[in-house]
Amino acid sequence: MRTASALPLLALLACGPSMSAGGDDTPGEIDAATDASTVTLPDGIDCPTPPTLAGADVQIAPQYASLYTAYDLGTVPGVPNPLGGATVHITDDDKLLIAGNSENGSGAIYEIGVNRNACGHIIGFVGTAQIHATTPYVDANLVYVNSSLMLYTQWPTAILSQLPVGASTPARNTDLRSVGLPAGDSGPGGIGMVPPGLAGAGGLRMVTWPGGYWVHLNTTPDSGLLAISGVNQVATVPNNPGGFAYVPAGSPGFAQQAIIMAEWVAGDPALDRVAVYDVDAQGDPVIATRREFMTRFPRPWGAYFEPVTGDYFFLSWGTGSDRVFVVQGFAPPPPID
Repeated sequence: MRTASALPLLALLACGPSMSAGGDDTPGEIDAATDASTVTLPDGIDCPTPPTLAGADVQIAPQYASLYTAYDLGTVPGVPNPLGGATVHITDDDKLLIAGNSENGSGAIYEIGVNRNACGHIIGFVGTAQIHATTPYVDANLVYVNSSLMLYTQWPTAILSQLPVGASTPARNTDLRSVGLPAGDSGPGGIGMVPPGLAGAGGLRMVTWPGGYWVHLNTTPDSGLLAISGVNQVATVPNNPGGFAYVPAGSPGFAQQAIIMAEWVAGDPALDRVAVYDVDAQGDPVIATRREFMTRFPRPWGAYFEPVTGDYFFLSWGTGSDRVFVVQGFAPPPPID
């Protein structure tokens, strides 16, 4: 199980989820709209923010702008463009795994150190990334389904890959079209697991790009891996959806379970958005509830909530100089068993 035990206990007590949310400036809280380079907590702990606020090309929608702040972590040293999904290493919160050369045959997952402040927020990268695993056509999400297994999708090959922790190549590749993925779309992009608290908790959900086929994956345990027995489409998501993630319960501005999703519109970057949807008991987006979380973003793709602080990572794809952005203000997600 992933924990935040590496952080100083005092810092954890002082830097709970509420500190990053907008509020009334009561002691122990940090106004999400602050642009100060360093915030000093009442007990004297300094929590520097990332050095660069997101520029004009990243705009949080007015509904959420007072609750969340976006920062630009820049390009990732040693990781080739375009960028795919990202996740903190399951056994080391100070290492980030991130996909490079996404969606082509030389794709790989890279590993790089991260610099955390005293409150646990990632504020930069450490060193130069090295290849963690060879993963051709890796795409928008890297998802740990448990403490020993990661899943990722391949695009446009319509393959779901299973990468055991410690492995350098996938142990199983499943052609999703052979188990029912609807024809007529290029392939799967985003993948995620329904969080606790819903009837569909633990179920795998996937969306295709560009058609937006939202599907359930039917799985059973199989010798440390998953047997994929079927794919059922239950909805169609608009606006060329890509990477997605479930918003951690208790995050400001989200009264019920929601999902956040990239919208990467081929041929017209001006239409790119990051949207949020309420979800039903099965973890499926309620299409009529769509609203914008980011009204501007440069080619959004991989989405991820990191485990220590809940900070939201979003990556650009196909800009020529892809960058990593982080949004502070969310609650931490539930731990991975």
